[in-house]
Amino acid sequence: MLRLWGRKKDEVRRSGPPPPPSESERGMLKRAARLIDSGRYDEAARTSDLVLEANPHSAGAMGVKAELATESGDLKEAVQWYDRALRADPDNVDYMASKASVLNRRNKHKEAAKACDEVLGIDPGNVRALNEKGLALNGMRRPEEALQCYEAALAGDPGNMAIVLNKGVVFMMTGRYEEGVACCDRVLSDDPRDLSALFNKGAALANLGRREEMLRCLKAAMSIGGDDMKGLVEGVLSRADATEEERRGVMDGGRAGAVERRKRKRRKGRRGGGR
Repeated sequence: MLRLWGRKKDEVRRSGPPPPPSESERGMLKRAARLIDSGRYDEAARTSDLVLEANPHSAGAMGVKAELATESGDLKEAVQWYDRALRADPDNVDYMASKASVLNRRNKHKEAAKACDEVLGIDPGNVRALNEKGLALNGMRRPEEALQCYEAALAGDPGNMAIVLNKGVVFMMTGRYEEGVACCDRVLSDDPRDLSALFNKGAALANLGRREEMLRCLKAAMSIGGDDMKGLVEGVLSRADATEEERRGVMDGGRAGAVERRKRKRRKGRRGGGR
């Protein structure tokens, strides 16, 4: 059982803003962030533990712990760490937005929306909070309000393709498939290999009856995603009553990529064997 350090929320609020971290603490927290970025999670955890030993009220170290818990998939623990970090640093909008993201992943959309509102009360144009609130509202089946959040977020960050993709999902969930396709096309103009945009566009095209375009998108998604996409793609093909020939044509996109990877592996093996 991990011990969660931190003072009670009321105590923190009475004591005013947290003291700034020492130069040594800042350096260790930066190192922990670099370790997380490079996937060295155990070392990042040990570094944050050292910070907490020296300063049990370090919001930054608690934030690292929350991020590590998120990476490991322990979302409940991640929320606990963000709560502790916010007790130490009550107005930290980054921790609030991160907590909202984790709550959305746990399908606790009402709580996520509340966390976003706390951020927006401090920073009304916070793009991340607007995006997370859009996700929460969509999860609560309030699509029009979700779209308003995405529009506000894109006003602050017009080039954010993740938000454009989220907006497209809302369009498709409400039967506005043409608008959903337009959002996917915008994402694909930025990155033609965006897997989510390719699949979502294929699914929307299926509902529009644009069969040839649908098949091209799904084949491209299979060629990139391979087996990870197989179940999702088969679901779309089934709903579209795809023929066996159409199904093979799409699925061969994924297998072709796998075959090519195996060929490269064999060639590499032969070179390594000195033949």
